Amino acid sequence: MAEIVPADFADAAYDWPDDTAASASSSSSARPIMGSLTYGHDYEHGPEPFDSERYLTYGHDHEYRPQPFDSERLPITLSPEIQRFLRVANLIEREEPRVAYLCRFQAFAIAHKMDPNSIGRGVRQFKTSLLKRLEQDEVITGLRRKEGNDTRELKRVCHAYNDYITKNVGIIDVNNKEKMTKARRVAQVLFEVFKTLADAAVLQPATDRSFYVPYNILPLDPGGAQQAIMQLPEIKAAVMALHTTRVLPSLEDLQKDAASMDLFDFLQSFFRFQEGNVANQREHLLLLFANAYVRHNQKQTSVSKPGDAAIEELMKKFFKNYTNWCKFLGKKSNIRLPKAKQDAQQYKLLYIGLYLLIWGEAANLRFMPECLCYIFHHMAYELHGILTRPLSQTSEFIPAYGGGPESFLNNVVTPIYEVICYEAEKNKNGTAHHFTWRNYDDLNEYFWSPDCFQVGWPMRLNHDYFYKQPSQNCRHQPQVSDDAAELKKEKGDNDDEELGGSKEESREQKWLGKKNFVEIRSFWQIFRSFDRMWSFLILMLQAMIIMACHDLGSPFELFDKGIFEDVLSIFITSTILKLLRAIIDIAFTWKVRYTMDSSERIRHWLNLAVAAMWMIILPTCYAKSRKKYTCYSMQSGSWLKELCFSPYMIAVGIYMLSNAVQMVLFFVPAVSKYIEVSNCCTCTILSWWTKPKLFIGRGMQESQLSQLKYTLFWLLVLSSKFSFSYFFEIKPLITPTRQIMTIGVVYDWHELFPKVRSNAGAITAIWAPVIVVYFMDAQIWYSVFCTIFGGVYGILHHLGEIRTLGMLRSRFHSLPSAFNARIIPPSKKKQKGKREGYFNKQIGKVSGNEKSDVAKFAVVWNEIIHKLRLEDLISDREVDLMVMPMPKENPLGIVCWPVFLLANKLSTALSIAKDFVGKDESLYRKIRKDMNMYHAVRECFESMKFIIELLAVGNTEKRVISSILKEIGTSIEGSTVLKNFNLSCLPALRDKAVDLLELLLGGNENHRGRVVKVLQDIFELVTRDMMIHGDRILDILDTSQQKEHEYPYFSRGLEPELFVSVNGEDSVHFPLPDSGPLNEQIKRFYLLLTIKDAAVDVPFNLEARRRISFFATSLFMDMPSAPTVRSMLSFSVLTPHYMEDINFSMKELHSSQEEVSIFFYMQKMYPDEWTNFLERMGCGDVEELKHENGEEELRNWASFRGQTLSRTVRGMMYYREALKLQAFLDMAGEEDILEGCDASARENPALSAQLEALADLKFTYVVSCQMYGLQKSSGDPHAKDVLDLMIRYPSLRVAYIEEKEEIVAGKPKKTYSSVLVKAVNGLDQEIYRIKLPGTPKIGEGKPENQNHAIIFTRGEALQTIDMNQDNYLEEAMKMRNLLEEFHQEKGHRPPTILGLREHIFTGSVSSLAWFMSYQETSFVTIGQRLLANPLRVRFHYGHPDVFDRIFHITRGGISKASKTINLSEDVFADLCHWNLYLPVWPALPSTQWVGEGTRS
Repeated sequence: MAEIVPADFADAAYDWPDDTAASASSSSSARPIMGSLTYGHDYEHGPEPFDSERYLTYGHDHEYRPQPFDSERLPITLSPEIQRFLRVANLIEREEPRVAYLCRFQAFAIAHKMDPNSIGRGVRQFKTSLLKRLEQDEVITGLRRKEGNDTRELKRVCHAYNDYITKNVGIIDVNNKEKMTKARRVAQVLFEVFKTLADAAVLQPATDRSFYVPYNILPLDPGGAQQAIMQLPEIKAAVMALHTTRVLPSLEDLQKDAASMDLFDFLQSFFRFQEGNVANQREHLLLLFANAYVRHNQKQTSVSKPGDAAIEELMKKFFKNYTNWCKFLGKKSNIRLPKAKQDAQQYKLLYIGLYLLIWGEAANLRFMPECLCYIFHHMAYELHGILTRPLSQTSEFIPAYGGGPESFLNNVVTPIYEVICYEAEKNKNGTAHHFTWRNYDDLNEYFWSPDCFQVGWPMRLNHDYFYKQPSQNCRHQPQVSDDAAELKKEKGDNDDEELGGSKEESREQKWLGKKNFVEIRSFWQIFRSFDRMWSFLILMLQAMIIMACHDLGSPFELFDKGIFEDVLSIFITSTILKLLRAIIDIAFTWKVRYTMDSSERIRHWLNLAVAAMWMIILPTCYAKSRKKYTCYSMQSGSWLKELCFSPYMIAVGIYMLSNAVQMVLFFVPAVSKYIEVSNCCTCTILSWWTKPKLFIGRGMQESQLSQLKYTLFWLLVLSSKFSFSYFFEIKPLITPTRQIMTIGVVYDWHELFPKVRSNAGAITAIWAPVIVVYFMDAQIWYSVFCTIFGGVYGILHHLGEIRTLGMLRSRFHSLPSAFNARIIPPSKKKQKGKREGYFNKQIGKVSGNEKSDVAKFAVVWNEIIHKLRLEDLISDREVDLMVMPMPKENPLGIVCWPVFLLANKLSTALSIAKDFVGKDESLYRKIRKDMNMYHAVRECFESMKFIIELLAVGNTEKRVISSILKEIGTSIEGSTVLKNFNLSCLPALRDKAVDLLELLLGGNENHRGRVVKVLQDIFELVTRDMMIHGDRILDILDTSQQKEHEYPYFSRGLEPELFVSVNGEDSVHFPLPDSGPLNEQIKRFYLLLTIKDAAVDVPFNLEARRRISFFATSLFMDMPSAPTVRSMLSFSVLTPHYMEDINFSMKELHSSQEEVSIFFYMQKMYPDEWTNFLERMGCGDVEELKHENGEEELRNWASFRGQTLSRTVRGMMYYREALKLQAFLDMAGEEDILEGCDASARENPALSAQLEALADLKFTYVVSCQMYGLQKSSGDPHAKDVLDLMIRYPSLRVAYIEEKEEIVAGKPKKTYSSVLVKAVNGLDQEIYRIKLPGTPKIGEGKPENQNHAIIFTRGEALQTIDMNQDNYLEEAMKMRNLLEEFHQEKGHRPPTILGLREHIFTGSVSSLAWFMSYQETSFVTIGQRLLANPLRVRFHYGHPDVFDRIFHITRGGISKASKTINLSEDVFADLCHWNLYLPVWPALPSTQWVGEGTRS
């Protein structure tokens, strides 16, 4: 408390009640509250006399030693309401024990009110424990009270916190933000306690004031208005738009004033949504609007009028599916906008908000998008009625489904949920036949028919859709109020037809069953699912056998009338296959023949009839009209001499008419799309004959160019396959087959075919393998062309430019320019100056623009290297070799490249120069052939020059050094270096420089003499051995000596006496100042001179090499330009988690499996990383590490190399770090960039706060820890690990399902809620709580887990990541480029899923892992890339893919959860969306383990 609340309290401008009445109260003003409760016999008569020995909070010396009361392990039924009081009591107990006592008493009072009979699980034990603590503390805390009564005591503390909040509001500081959050939390709790206390003392009630309202990203309460994120113009615009309520009718029953009311309060008041849902979707819409607004309003100077374009963009995204649904059913959309433009904006926001509120509270109904369209359709109709009805009638409005709290959940969501639950129970854990129960898709498909409006509004629970057998009850019966029925009686039965209010007579319900499709387990599904492929292969096999039997010498012989007619006999086979398909269709739908649509039954029987008809017609025509031709002579010179027809050929032509039409429509996609989406009767009949009329999958044709590319690819594949099959498989077998058939063989009675004289067994034996290969090699040819096309695609898009570390070294100098071209937004680019020559007047100088551009790359590169070090992939020495000095830290004025590039280059240059014979220009050209050698020589020259000038402080020494440097400069300018200098002495000079640098790095003042000696040796070496005209320097010294008579000792042996102190004045500046940049510069120079061949293998770790090489090569890939962070698409990451490991415990690390512990295995698998870890921790072995309390770091090291949630969270949070770094590069000036991100953020708190705000605006990470609530209440260590993750990453959010028992009518009732929490001041804090209609786990666990948490995600894109995956900072830097793909129009529509490749990082563990790693490269990277382009038929593959979030939440979510149907839920993600353009983006890998992903 002393840390937060000032010692001198002043009266705050706060409306506290008058304490006059309180002065008359007893010393324990809480007694009236106690007396009103029935605690038990002992407590009713007051506490026992004080005995210090019985109190746990006191020692034997009577000193107050408070012990915290457990505020974390609470009964789950009471925790949400009382936990904050107990936490605050523990927080302030040491400074304010009486106030802590009052907080605990408030918690007890609330708990007793919620469960007076202690029926809930663990409630009785908790109340007993808390009551005992209150008895112990009551008297002694009263003695320590500083005021006369509890009211004044509490008022004093509340005043102090209020003063602190008022004083520090608006101060931008990270530490202040944490303290302010803590102070506001405490003040909010104390105010609630004070209000209760004042009411009990019959005082004037305190003015209601909200100190702290838990929030997710946007602090919308008045206390958070000064936070950086709330100061962003786009957030202000969004808040202003939501608070514009001029078009709304007056709301007398709302408890909010006009200033604080917004559109969501209006919707909640009328439609009775849950408060948690309203708060969640309010922030959701604010963030969506703000991100859309900033893209449409780049100037951001005025927020008085929010952009209409932003709202229109959201309207199109949210209601595209709804408008298509209305059009499909022939209904008019109920989104009705006024003509006034200023009012239309509020109407649009109301409709978007209404849809979000429906979606946010729909629970499992979110898997049924058209069901949500049906609900929205009717509620939008009601909303329009509210907005247009007279003001006098508005306050009395009750929705059609009834009023009351949570009426939308109880009366709309719960009845449909109960049907889903009932149908799922009929599944019997996957043992029941699929035709006996309906899954999510079956229930949703009912809303694809106009019959769905028979359900009515309010929904008629006696409709067949809600049918449940009386003998089978769902685990949770719907709690539907009678308000809807009463309201309907008042209104009468004449409902609007639009609301589905047609009158029905009372009749018995029946089960609707499945409508369009039923899954039947049968091997015939292999043929049914791929019938076109099997039919095509069978027909082509027959045709090639016929052609081979005729011994065609030329392809033109195929058109001979006899041969051609024989080839056409394949269509007889086609009729048989079609008849088989029709029979299978009927057989597979026989079980649901009574429940499916009558049109579908008619279509199946017509297909069977037509197939049977053609199977009779074609064989009959072939048999009767064979070789009965009608011929017509052709023109002379034509390759076709005559044109012949037979009745069979004409019949085949008629038979093929439907296929010809389909082929024409395939190449004219616009016409086929019109036929599919049109409601015209003729078009409906045409599309009905080919496939059932479904709401999804219509109008998905690609462009004509895409169709041609698709056709061309398959023509190449199939022509290669059939050519190979004909010439190398089928044709060579014809002659042997004929010969075998002519051989006569007499079989004995015991032979296999005793009566067969044509050797059928031998023929079968030679043809069977060929037939098998024939049906299999299509996949081989596809793989071959997939590799060819994938390789060509990679070359054209510059994939794999850098594949090895050697290639990285050779092209490293081009990385800054590539980085600025790809990663830096175009608006921030600057024109680069040309690099200067090596030996010219401005030696080593570069332009300011180049320095700035390289500085941006250096900031990111160094951050990547530091992250590799924190991950223990590289050592400290490798960090020194790989970092790039920032230009501001580098006094040389040149661009300094990493040392590992320049290693051994100086030695090579010295070897070339010392024995070189020729002209200077030849030597310069030879050195400049290797850019790394050129940069090494240049930097070493500048570094030596800088250090010598820094050391020499005497006047004489400065003149001597200046003269030497002038001589060198003159020689360079005149190209006379070889003439004026003896370069063979350069290796000796290098050795002396190394000796000097070692002394400088040591910094021992006692070594001054040695420094002077080395400097004198260098001077003598340069002037006597290297310089041809070194006597000129001596003449300068002689002249100087003659002018300076005060130095007579220079008359003899001048040279050796340089750098020596004279008359107490130092001539050498040693030791050098302890400056970080200077020490780094000296260390870097030392490494350049000493590092030799060893640096070629830097980095040593293979994973570090791979990551750096991949990042470098991706910079040369064609990718969209990066927008600024402020203009980029916002996105979220969602990770489902069930019971998997979060962090390895020490017990788990040392537990043995097959005599090998996890810790031992990790050490052997990652020996170099273990060594790097010990070096980072400053320990020699494990025992020393444990002695230094490094067990937590050891747990993290092992967990980051296992399949743990902590590894995944660390990787995903790199997105946030990357965004902050990129936002810094976008916002910072040139000087700030030169200083670096961390230094600038430390010096400028406002900049740091703005970076945090932009990261919050653009990125959200939600982990759906399904069992966190149960783990927390049971004390499971996993809950502590999850809390540690939230504390380590404050922006991490955890969603979990809370299961608790509520006391309803004196009986416990199990309820479920979706809860979102975050870490605040070291504890988890509930943000949103949304009650569910029942248990969310009806279908498959993992998609259900994702579904309950998806409402807490934010942004326009969503990436779903399993907890066996990882991410890297360098790849996170390209995320905003990736998201720009959603804006790329590469066809008729933008993409809705972006494919990402994966890297299996356990490929070296075993042969299976190696195989899976290469399988990923083949199937995922190359195969999926081909499916996306040119075939454009790729569907969702895996979890690294990024979804268009708004598109998917309006179409059923990101996965499918039907029990036993959607086992691989992620593959089914887009099957209900049917958007076929899903490009694969190869530059952003997400890593995962080789095993199957975890499943909750």
